[in-house]
Amino acid sequence: MASLNAVISPNPHPDPDIIGALADGDGLKEVPWSIQVRGRPGQRVAEVATRHGLTHSTELPLMIRRPEAGSPAKPATGAVRLRSVEGDELGLYARIMADCFGVPHEAFEMFADPALAATSGFTLYLAEISGEPVGTGMAAVSGDLLGVFNIGVLPQHRRQGYGQLITTEIVRAHYAAGATTAYLYSSAMGESVYASAGFHTEEVLTMFTAPA
Repeated sequence: MASLNAVISPNPHPDPDIIGALADGDGLKEVPWSIQVRGRPGQRVAEVATRHGLTHSTELPLMIRRPEAGSPAKPATGAVRLRSVEGDELGLYARIMADCFGVPHEAFEMFADPALAATSGFTLYLAEISGEPVGTGMAAVSGDLLGVFNIGVLPQHRRQGYGQLITTEIVRAHYAAGATTAYLYSSAMGESVYASAGFHTEEVLTMFTAPA
């Protein structure tokens, strides 16, 4: 997946020379890859991407839920149960997430690594109905900051509010444990879902990839 193999600049003003030097390095050309920068990049960064064949750009909204929003109200979960994933279930989690995102199972094998489950601050979640998985999520906590990742719903269960439910329950659980601010990167399609959970778009991440 191009998004997982990337030259990434966290600088608000990305340096095209540094990005170009990293992009010229070994290894990246063997797999789909991307260049990712904060905000809307200038012409020189776009030229670096074009020189490397990355002519398609996508903007991913960075959405933040500020402390003044407080803890979200408990959603009407119905038959859906969200639970954390134990170490012996990591393979199941990785497979369900790959199915949610429509990619080969091999693409998310990293999430089946026991080291991830043992890493402080990370919690993986499965959403289930009567014990059958319907979606996934992940929380990454650092101090009072909560990152929400891997929100996915299986195709046959979409358009029933489960994405918002998973997001809201993750935020509720970690706000109760001391987090005060949450953030996530959304797709353009998911932006309204997260907005309804109290997130607001404050920046974008621009990702350059090769045309499909």
